[in-house]
Amino acid sequence: MKNRFLFPKNYKTIGFVVAIPAIVLGYFCMHQNFQFQFLHINLPFMLSGDFSDKKVLFDDINLTNTIVITLTIIGLLMIAFSKEKIEDEYVAQIRLESLQWAFYCNFILLILITFLVYGIDYFSVTVYNMFTPLVIFILRFNYILHIKPSFEKSPERSLHEQ
Repeated sequence: MKNRFLFPKNYKTIGFVVAIPAIVLGYFCMHQNFQFQFLHINLPFMLSGDFSDKKVLFDDINLTNTIVITLTIIGLLMIAFSKEKIEDEYVAQIRLESLQWAFYCNFILLILITFLVYGIDYFSVTVYNMFTPLVIFILRFNYILHIKPSFEKSPERSLHEQ
Protein backbone atom coordinates (compact mmCIF):
# COMPACT_ATOMS: atom_id res chain seq x y z
CA MET A 1 0.00 0.00 0.00
CA LYS A 2 1.40 3.37 -1.02
CA ASN A 3 0.85 6.16 1.48
CA ARG A 4 2.13 9.51 0.27
CA PHE A 5 1.58 11.36 3.53
CA LEU A 6 3.93 9.46 5.84
CA PHE A 7 7.46 10.49 6.71
CA PRO A 8 10.36 8.10 6.04
CA LYS A 9 11.04 5.53 8.79
CA ASN A 10 14.15 7.30 10.17
CA TYR A 11 12.10 10.42 10.98
CA LYS A 12 10.74 8.59 14.04
CA THR A 13 14.22 8.69 15.62
CA ILE A 14 14.62 12.35 14.69
CA GLY A 15 11.19 12.98 16.22
CA PHE A 16 12.29 11.48 19.55
CA VAL A 17 15.51 13.54 19.49
CA VAL A 18 13.45 16.71 18.94
CA ALA A 19 10.37 15.96 21.09
CA ILE A 20 11.92 14.66 24.31
CA PRO A 21 14.16 17.67 25.03
CA ALA A 22 11.34 20.00 23.94
CA ILE A 23 8.89 18.33 26.35
CA VAL A 24 11.39 18.55 29.23
CA LEU A 25 12.10 22.19 28.41
CA GLY A 26 8.35 22.82 28.12
CA TYR A 27 7.86 21.49 31.63
CA PHE A 28 10.42 23.96 32.98
CA CYS A 29 8.85 26.80 30.97
CA MET A 30 5.35 26.05 32.31
CA HIS A 31 6.20 25.25 35.93
CA GLN A 32 9.46 27.09 36.64
CA ASN A 33 8.99 30.12 34.32
CA PHE A 34 12.23 29.25 32.56
CA GLN A 35 13.17 31.42 29.57
CA PHE A 36 16.25 31.79 27.41
CA GLN A 37 17.37 35.41 27.62
CA PHE A 38 18.78 35.40 24.07
CA LEU A 39 15.22 34.76 22.80
CA HIS A 40 13.99 38.01 24.37
CA ILE A 41 12.80 40.47 21.72
CA ASN A 42 11.82 44.13 22.03
CA LEU A 43 9.03 44.84 19.58
CA PRO A 44 8.80 48.11 17.65
CA PHE A 45 5.02 48.10 18.35
CA MET A 46 2.67 47.23 21.19
CA LEU A 47 0.80 43.94 21.52
CA SER A 48 -2.30 43.75 23.64
CA GLY A 49 -3.96 40.97 25.53
CA ASP A 50 -6.81 40.55 27.95
CA PHE A 51 -5.77 38.90 31.19
CA SER A 52 -8.23 38.66 34.10
CA ASP A 53 -10.44 41.53 32.87
CA LYS A 54 -7.43 43.84 32.50
CA LYS A 55 -6.11 45.17 29.23
CA VAL A 56 -2.36 44.54 29.16
CA LEU A 57 0.03 46.15 26.68
CA PHE A 58 3.51 44.84 26.15
CA ASP A 59 6.30 45.62 23.72
CA ASP A 60 8.75 42.86 24.58
CA ILE A 61 8.33 39.11 24.32
CA ASN A 62 10.34 35.96 24.87
CA LEU A 63 10.11 33.29 22.18
CA THR A 64 11.12 30.35 24.40
CA ASN A 65 7.54 29.07 24.79
CA THR A 66 6.83 29.53 21.09
CA ILE A 67 9.90 27.55 20.05
CA VAL A 68 9.26 24.81 22.64
CA ILE A 69 5.66 24.35 21.47
CA THR A 70 6.74 24.29 17.83
CA LEU A 71 9.52 21.75 18.43
CA THR A 72 7.22 19.55 20.52
CA ILE A 73 4.56 19.49 17.80
CA ILE A 74 7.12 18.81 15.06
CA GLY A 75 8.75 16.01 17.07
CA LEU A 76 5.43 14.37 17.93
CA LEU A 77 4.27 14.60 14.30
CA MET A 78 7.48 12.89 13.17
CA ILE A 79 7.01 10.12 15.73
CA ALA A 80 3.33 9.64 14.94
CA PHE A 81 3.46 9.73 11.17
CA SER A 82 6.68 7.96 10.25
CA LYS A 83 6.46 4.76 8.25
CA GLU A 84 6.77 1.43 9.98
CA LYS A 85 9.19 -1.28 8.85
CA ILE A 86 6.29 -3.05 7.15
CA GLU A 87 3.62 -0.64 5.99
CA ASP A 88 0.61 -2.69 4.86
CA GLU A 89 -3.19 -2.52 5.07
CA TYR A 90 -3.16 -3.83 8.65
CA VAL A 91 -0.86 -1.01 9.80
CA ALA A 92 -2.92 1.54 7.85
CA GLN A 93 -6.09 0.28 9.55
CA ILE A 94 -4.49 0.49 13.01
CA ARG A 95 -3.22 3.98 12.15
CA LEU A 96 -6.72 5.11 11.13
CA GLU A 97 -8.43 3.56 14.16
CA SER A 98 -5.82 5.04 16.52
CA LEU A 99 -6.25 8.48 15.03
CA GLN A 100 -10.02 8.29 15.43
CA TRP A 101 -9.67 6.94 18.96
CA ALA A 102 -7.21 9.72 19.86
CA PHE A 103 -9.59 12.44 18.73
CA TYR A 104 -12.54 10.91 20.59
CA CYS A 105 -10.47 10.69 23.78
CA ASN A 106 -9.09 14.19 23.32
CA PHE A 107 -12.49 15.81 23.04
CA ILE A 108 -14.01 13.73 25.84
CA LEU A 109 -11.14 14.92 28.06
CA LEU A 110 -11.68 18.51 26.89
CA ILE A 111 -15.39 18.36 27.70
CA LEU A 112 -14.68 16.92 31.16
CA ILE A 113 -12.01 19.52 31.84
CA THR A 114 -14.33 22.31 30.72
CA PHE A 115 -16.74 21.31 33.48
CA LEU A 116 -14.09 20.61 36.13
CA VAL A 117 -11.37 23.27 35.72
CA TYR A 118 -11.78 27.04 35.80
CA GLY A 119 -9.69 30.21 35.66
CA ILE A 120 -6.03 30.32 34.74
CA ASP A 121 -5.77 26.57 35.39
CA TYR A 122 -8.11 26.04 32.44
CA PHE A 123 -5.63 27.90 30.22
CA SER A 124 -2.82 25.61 31.39
CA VAL A 125 -4.93 22.54 30.66
CA THR A 126 -5.77 23.77 27.16
CA VAL A 127 -2.06 24.25 26.47
CA TYR A 128 -1.50 20.59 27.34
CA ASN A 129 -4.58 19.70 25.31
CA MET A 130 -2.78 20.81 22.14
CA PHE A 131 -0.56 17.76 22.45
CA THR A 132 -2.98 15.12 23.71
CA PRO A 133 -4.28 13.95 20.30
CA LEU A 134 -0.74 13.21 19.14
CA VAL A 135 0.31 11.62 22.42
CA ILE A 136 -2.80 9.42 22.64
CA PHE A 137 -2.39 8.43 18.99
CA ILE A 138 1.28 7.49 19.46
CA LEU A 139 0.57 5.49 22.61
CA ARG A 140 -2.41 3.57 21.20
CA PHE A 141 -0.87 2.96 17.76
CA ASN A 142 2.35 1.57 19.20
CA TYR A 143 0.50 -0.43 21.86
CA ILE A 144 -1.77 -2.13 19.30
CA LEU A 145 1.04 -2.66 16.78
CA HIS A 146 3.97 -3.68 18.99
CA ILE A 147 2.94 -4.47 22.58
CA LYS A 148 -0.48 -6.12 22.36
CA PRO A 149 0.65 -8.92 19.99
CA SER A 150 3.29 -10.05 22.49
CA PHE A 151 0.54 -10.59 25.11
CA GLU A 152 -1.63 -12.53 22.69
CA LYS A 153 0.97 -15.17 21.81
CA SER A 154 0.27 -18.35 23.69
CA PRO A 155 2.72 -21.26 24.06
CA GLU A 156 0.46 -23.58 22.02
CA ARG A 157 0.18 -21.04 19.26
CA SER A 158 3.94 -20.57 18.95
CA LEU A 159 4.42 -24.39 18.81
CA HIS A 160 2.00 -24.65 15.89
CA GLU A 161 3.74 -21.83 14.00
CA GLN A 162 7.07 -23.70 14.00
